[in-house]
Amino acid sequence: MKTIKKEMIKVFILSGLSFFIVLYILYKAVTHFIIQQEFQKAKLLADTLIYTRQYLAKMAPYIEIKNKNIHPFAITPAYAVSKIATIIRKKDNIYVKQTSDKYRNEDNKPNEDELKAISYLKKHPNAKEFVQIHTSNNDIESQHLFYVYPLKIKKTCLRCHGLKDTIEPKLYNKITKLYGNKAFGYKVGELRGVISIKIPFKEVQNAVKDLFLKISILLLLLYIGVVYVFIRLNRYILEDMDKIINYLESNLSKNIYKPFKANMKFKGLDIIKNELNNGIKAIKNYKKESFQNLYYNPISKLPNRIKLLDVMKRLKSPIILLDIDAFKEINYYYGENIANNLIIEVANRLKKHRVFHIKIDEFAILSSKDISRDEIYNFTKNLIAELEKPYKIEDYSIIVRFRAGISFTRRTFTDALSALDATKILNKNIVFCSEASGIREKYKEHLIWMKKLKNALEEDRIVPFFQPIVDENKNICKYEALVRMLEDDKVISPFFFLDVAKRSRFYFDITKIMITKVIEKVSKNNVTISINLTTLDMENKEMKQFIIDKLQNCKNTKNIHFEIVESEDIKNSKDALEFIKILKSFGCKILIDDFGSGYANFDYLLSLGADAIKIDGTLIQNILEDKNSQIVVKTIISFAKDVNMQIIAEFVEDDKVFEYLKSQGVDCYQGYFYSPAKQDL
Repeated sequence: MKTIKKEMIKVFILSGLSFFIVLYILYKAVTHFIIQQEFQKAKLLADTLIYTRQYLAKMAPYIEIKNKNIHPFAITPAYAVSKIATIIRKKDNIYVKQTSDKYRNEDNKPNEDELKAISYLKKHPNAKEFVQIHTSNNDIESQHLFYVYPLKIKKTCLRCHGLKDTIEPKLYNKITKLYGNKAFGYKVGELRGVISIKIPFKEVQNAVKDLFLKISILLLLLYIGVVYVFIRLNRYILEDMDKIINYLESNLSKNIYKPFKANMKFKGLDIIKNELNNGIKAIKNYKKESFQNLYYNPISKLPNRIKLLDVMKRLKSPIILLDIDAFKEINYYYGENIANNLIIEVANRLKKHRVFHIKIDEFAILSSKDISRDEIYNFTKNLIAELEKPYKIEDYSIIVRFRAGISFTRRTFTDALSALDATKILNKNIVFCSEASGIREKYKEHLIWMKKLKNALEEDRIVPFFQPIVDENKNICKYEALVRMLEDDKVISPFFFLDVAKRSRFYFDITKIMITKVIEKVSKNNVTISINLTTLDMENKEMKQFIIDKLQNCKNTKNIHFEIVESEDIKNSKDALEFIKILKSFGCKILIDDFGSGYANFDYLLSLGADAIKIDGTLIQNILEDKNSQIVVKTIISFAKDVNMQIIAEFVEDDKVFEYLKSQGVDCYQGYFYSPAKQDL
């Protein structure tokens, strides 16, 4: 049997060999790094000489040499750089030379390596440098790095080295006297010569050894530290292993322990191996359960919505979306257990089809791709008839109703869902997605206004506009606050956004803004302003408390009136009636808005304790021509006078209507005949 100790020795031997291999690779890498660094030094030196040449080429024509002891070409590029290279070579012991295969000076005669470099650069005119590691030659005895930079003829060089007839006679005579006829006839771009730099390899090797030694010592210390820690930990592990083995030997019979021991690959590790196997099995089981929970409904065991959407990526089949009507009531009345059993029975009736369980009370069926519209309608109709047969669950016989939305043309889940939603709106059991297209447009418009409303609330663009209410002499006695949305330069009526707000959490935000801004306006201007409240507001605990808090901090609450729309809802709402009493306790007046438009119950009007009524605008608009409107308005005015209520007429558009209502005894008037609603008082 293998032992852990023997295996550990093998590991240490292999790790030691690996360590030396790493050191060898490191040595090569360090050598390469240092060599590249030295080549960069050589390139920097060559660049310096090149820049010197370029500077001299620009400056030399403007310098006049008066000292006859100075060489006539002392500051010309080629001569000066050659002398600089000689100084560097002698002073700094770095081999630097400017040379050419057409040399004019014996001191600058190229050696064999430099001739090879020149030949290479002529064959490769686009090469920017020549780099090699060389063995010893006549110039440098030891191994060295060899760097060559090409010198090409530029336009400025032609002043001294161009065609003979283009050179100034005096300058031509000087050049010929010193160098003969070799210095003429050069062309722009031609390789004239090179700058040759040689760095002894001994210096490179010293740098490599120094850096490699430092890194090697650091890695060795790190390796020794890791080995030390590993040995210490391993000793503690082996001690625990011995305890486990001793326990097994002493507590298990030999007949059990021998086969157990024989199956172990490493002494003492079989228990750990078994635990790992158990862990892997648990992970596999968890993965299987997770897959089941992700793609299958836990009650019916049918594939769910995620599985349906995954299948629909590959198939474009018509979808039938089925929904159980009033399932919440079934769940509440019979209990969760029976409701779940009902779902299972529904699933069993659907299993012969390609069915998916979308939500607790919602199923989807994928039908054949080639089915016609009439065929899928009849199929759905028969399927619903089958599903609506009574279900025998425990001692109950339960009958349920189904609705179906069919996505036939576009064949998407979203269209099927829209069709299912449309069954309630259209009051039909089966609806195709094409019938729901208009409803989808309404949803789209609803979402657009939701976004606009959200932005307007965030940017404080929901504001009150104030429409004056005047007496019979056309003097303003109060104002009504009307909500508006500001967008760019437009003022948007609540007609476009208030219904959207009521179907979202934004409605109460709007009410809070209106209450806050109206109370601020009343406190600041000492005017009377009425604001609309709905049954919805008066039944919401948070909103009621908000209004109470605002009124408690307002000094002139008698100038705040609340207009309440008369309806059957408010009569049946105890919360609303109690809240009206609280408002009146603050000194606020209660006005019944749109009276005569709907419920118009005089008994309920008295029960509210209203201070005034506002006759609905639909009765006022055609009052001069409509006898029925005249009768109703006269009745309302007579009743209000008898119970001492103030009468306000809305939608008074012109003076004729104003004069008629005035003759009938109306107290106050509101409408465009005097003024539309404005942002400022």
